[in-house]
Amino acid sequence: MENNMNISPEELEKMLEKAKADLQAKLDKMTPEERAQAELKAQKLIAEDKAAMQKLTEDAAKYAAAPCAKPTPKFCPNCGAKAGAGNFCEYCGSKLRKTDD
Repeated sequence: MENNMNISPEELEKMLEKAKADLQAKLDKMTPEERAQAELKAQKLIAEDKAAMQKLTEDAAKYAAAPCAKPTPKFCPNCGAKAGAGNFCEYCGSKLRKTDD
């Protein structure tokens, strides 16, 4: 199938009708047992897809709710020395404020 995003509604409708007709033709050739097996397989795949979608939704919610770490300042606001990873300046001892940039 060509990867074309410019499909008209009429072309899409024709494609859907052809797919439905092809599926119906395959179903008509199946025995009742084959149809039952196909139905069970489809239900299993649908359940797996729903479970995967649920996990993705839960993971996305976790990431959205996770707090963002505030960056430490680059320089001491008191003496201008390069700030380390701590809460206080290594040179003058002043408290380092958290910054948003």
